[in-house]
Amino acid sequence: EYTLNDDEYFKFLENIKTDIITTRRQILSQANNEVVLMYYRIGKGLIENSKYGNRFIDTLATDLKLDFPNMQGLSARNLRYMKRFAKEFEYDSILQHNVAKLPWTTITTIMDKIKDNEFIKELDKYKNNKMSHNIDFCPNMQ
Repeated sequence: EYTLNDDEYFKFLENIKTDIITTRRQILSQANNEVVLMYYRIGKGLIENSKYGNRFIDTLATDLKLDFPNMQGLSARNLRYMKRFAKEFEYDSILQHNVAKLPWTTITTIMDKIKDNEFIKELDKYKNNKMSHNIDFCPNMQ
């Protein structure tokens, strides 16, 4: 019978842990991308339905909360962020500038600090600042 010595076991264990961590980060990153792109699509739909006025978003938020009671991110405030996000970008621009890789809270924080149509400039500053300080670009992805 073959017995595993301590060094071999711990090397195997470390390889498994590294694989788990890497896979989890990839899954979270992909999930974040999909959520941001979904928010963009919702925002586009909100723009297309602007004819219904401001109460439309409030009513929609209430109805969505009833249908998805455990899901966060469907408040009227967040729906308004989605609408603004969709106004700021074209779909290709989101992909080109890796916007979908950002956590949604980072996107909304940047939107709160800028005027319309300055998002890309502010995003570049954000990315350069994070990278120059050696901080993870997507801190909630760990």
